[in-house]
Amino acid sequence: MAFSKMLAGSVRPRLVGLALLLGLLGCQPKGPGPEQALLDAAQTDAQAAHRLAQRRLANQELDAAQYWFEHAWSLGEPAAATGAVMLRQRQQGALATAKWLEQQHQESLEDSELDLAALGLWHLQARSQADWPFWLYPGLTDQPGWFPEQGCQLRIQPIAVNSAAARQWQQLQHDWQQDSQLSQLAVCFTPLRLISSTELACTESSDTRIGCDYQRLIPYVRDASVQQLVIVGGRGKASYNNGIIQLPERAGLSLLRHEFMHIFQFMDEYALPAEAAQEVCQPDRLYPNILIGRDQLAAYQQHWGRLPEPLALTPVDTCNNSPHQAYRLIAQSNSMEWHQLDLPDYYLQLVKQQLQQPEQLMPVQYFLAYQARLHEDDADWLRLMQLAEELGYPDASRLLNLYELAQRAHAPAADHHPGSVAPVVLSD
Repeated sequence: MAFSKMLAGSVRPRLVGLALLLGLLGCQPKGPGPEQALLDAAQTDAQAAHRLAQRRLANQELDAAQYWFEHAWSLGEPAAATGAVMLRQRQQGALATAKWLEQQHQESLEDSELDLAALGLWHLQARSQADWPFWLYPGLTDQPGWFPEQGCQLRIQPIAVNSAAARQWQQLQHDWQQDSQLSQLAVCFTPLRLISSTELACTESSDTRIGCDYQRLIPYVRDASVQQLVIVGGRGKASYNNGIIQLPERAGLSLLRHEFMHIFQFMDEYALPAEAAQEVCQPDRLYPNILIGRDQLAAYQQHWGRLPEPLALTPVDTCNNSPHQAYRLIAQSNSMEWHQLDLPDYYLQLVKQQLQQPEQLMPVQYFLAYQARLHEDDADWLRLMQLAEELGYPDASRLLNLYELAQRAHAPAADHHPGSVAPVVLSD
């Protein structure tokens, strides 16, 4: 009994002391947890920043992930570049990402494994070669164009703004050659040329027509070897804009065919927007595929020298947003109403007829001359108008004659507008 009391008396102070020690230890400041430690290290350590970015991405914290990917890249982690570009493109779009990349140090781009051609940064891609004013790229620009046996009454220059657009053009050109109707035409496509995406700056809104900085095309049209351009790039609705076919990156042959027909003044057979309808739907204008009112039939026959057999005046929606009713001359729905439908043989014959006088088709040089005038560049206006005259375009000759008369009289040159011959933009 005495021993037990003595043992208890000696153990109790030790237990109290141990409790006090544990309490004191519990009050000591704790070290940073793993997450905080990684966050602290990521401020200055490239690999830590990259790991943090990957964690944020896994948690779908996209803004934070983008910040840390870009921070890791800036600290010297080339593996972070892909994540930085992927997220910026997802958040802001391809064009904004390309412009951002242009501002990065050239050294950091060369060390990364980024596919700069996918963003259209040909001038920053190490494998690209300059051949001013276009860029060359192995496997894309060394492919032949299309020159059919029947010759070249119309030459079209294809342009792509990134590698996806360039490969899509190759497919389009192949499909054109295999098409039983289009391959009959005396239309040539020159070899593909590349322009940096940031230079043309084609829009990416899916709800509007694709637009590019067309003034930037002026240095690329240095002679009269081509009459039309087709630009593949951007996202949105296709259009034909006075010598320029504008296609999205994933365009198929049916869309190219539809826009190609606008070169020959074929109108859409679906309802035009109000502004375009006011421009197009004028009873004094003659188009190959529609009449603006039944009263145009005699003038149409005199102008085109033919009517379809059988003639079937069929109301179409082209001019619904105007005071006039439009009619096509055939019964069947076709590719001018629905892109995926066939091209009527009557329409094909009218295209062949116009190709016999290609000088009557507005060349891109004429439209770019207008762009030059808008920017008060008289030297470019004069050179481009002279190129359009070389191609035989009558309005160019008329305007140059007015220009020469104005020069002799020391008066301002008469302005011009392609819209006096064709609407500025056709088709959605």
